[in-house]
Amino acid sequence: MTGEFQSADFIVVGAGIAGASAAYELARAGAYVIIAEMEEQPGYHTTGRSAATFVNSYGNDVIRGLNALSLPFFEAPPDGFGEHPLLSERGTMYIAGTDELEALDQFLAEPPNAGLLTRLTPDQALAMSPALNPEIVAGAAFEEAARDIDVNALLMGYLRGFQAAGGKLVVGAEIKSLLRRAGKWEAETPVGILSAPIIINAAGAWGDDLAYLAGARPVGLVPKRRTALTIDPGEPIADWPLTISLDETWYFRPEAGDLLISPADETPSPPCDSQPDELDIARCIDRIQSVTRLRINRLVSKRAGLRTFVHDKTPVVGFADDVDGFFWLAGQGGYGIQTSPALARMTVALAGGGEMPDELIERGITTAAVGPMRLLTA
Repeated sequence: MTGEFQSADFIVVGAGIAGASAAYELARAGAYVIIAEMEEQPGYHTTGRSAATFVNSYGNDVIRGLNALSLPFFEAPPDGFGEHPLLSERGTMYIAGTDELEALDQFLAEPPNAGLLTRLTPDQALAMSPALNPEIVAGAAFEEAARDIDVNALLMGYLRGFQAAGGKLVVGAEIKSLLRRAGKWEAETPVGILSAPIIINAAGAWGDDLAYLAGARPVGLVPKRRTALTIDPGEPIADWPLTISLDETWYFRPEAGDLLISPADETPSPPCDSQPDELDIARCIDRIQSVTRLRINRLVSKRAGLRTFVHDKTPVVGFADDVDGFFWLAGQGGYGIQTSPALARMTVALAGGGEMPDELIERGITTAAVGPMRLLTA
């Protein structure tokens, strides 16, 4: 190991959207924060491979509460955050087959969806997403308020604001070991020792690995591979909504002039630089061709990313109870980008030794609901 000894109030491990947003809010609150990123660029893994759309109807009750509290940030970010809007019009349409009409009725009847979703006839659905095979469309629901997120603008806005507030981003800084000494963590990295009283574990798929280094019990994080391909649809598609099956076994949406398609796979994977599997690619093509009139002869691009969950698909936020100064910010699954503003504010409050903010409690989001204590394994 070479490099210098650097000390801070917080070390945030990971420069994806979770770490960048938390570091941004901590730095703006007056803390000196170092982000330790193992790659040579921020957002290399899950964040940089996301097909993010802000969908209010995604997730369980906790996720939906976080969605609602995050939306104002996306609609009106702080002055100087970026030059362009973070959101753009898209819409999300859920497609139900003949055997899913009862499930569609139940989905539309859920209290959180009242006033959010509109039932569509098959003809209306086909008019909005004309690539669909009419034979698979028995009903549909549409969320007009769903919007695309400019993920790069969001991540860069967080990092610029973080650095403007005095924070420091250190890349190539994979944590090799952690030692607790005199009330502070010392993190050994290839670029030197980083020291702080509190470590924020925003390491994504590597979150349990970081816990092992700290001597903290893991919370059972499971990284799951998600495959995404892009194709040339051969026709104008800019106005198509995100179109997804009600059972979440496929989706497609416009992306920079191409059409992004996915089998919505969730294949357990070790933490890694995830790459698309050839079987998943074939499955994706077959599935999309079966539900649309598209015929796919060539791929424009292919990618895969890891979305990391715990068993209840609710983020893990809070201090470990078995080691001092180790704070979890993990398990965001497929919701991390759209919930990042609210989770970052939660992190500032809890990591700073305070209580859960009232705005979160009013949404039913408690420390018991998100804390690591609910998940700890022996």
